[in-house]
Amino acid sequence: MRYLRVAALILLFFFAMLFFVQNHELLSTTVRLHLEIFGAEFTSNELPYYLIVLLGFLAGGFISLIYLLSEKIRMSAEIKRCRAKIQDLEKEVNSLRNMPLEEDSLGLGSSTQESQESRQV
Repeated sequence: MRYLRVAALILLFFFAMLFFVQNHELLSTTVRLHLEIFGAEFTSNELPYYLIVLLGFLAGGFISLIYLLSEKIRMSAEIKRCRAKIQDLEKEVNSLRNMPLEEDSLGLGSSTQESQESRQV
């Protein structure tokens, strides 16, 4: 499994480099980003397209990492809760296994008395 991850990362890196090399002229052109929110205007310096693509890729990776870490923490808590429940249920099963059987609780008391009476006759 570890080898597959390394191979996937190498392929991703290869295709990214191939993309940047083949589109170098287009990606080197600059663009100025402009944002207007509630009357406030924000304008960036001139940035090349490749920087915007790389920043978008890094932002997506970072957001995915945060999401996956939060899911791992949530699932770890769920596993811990389930293990505690399993231990409680195992204790209950063991206590029920070790309980002595009572004839009255099983409804065998009357049939046992009848069989004893029939033996005496």
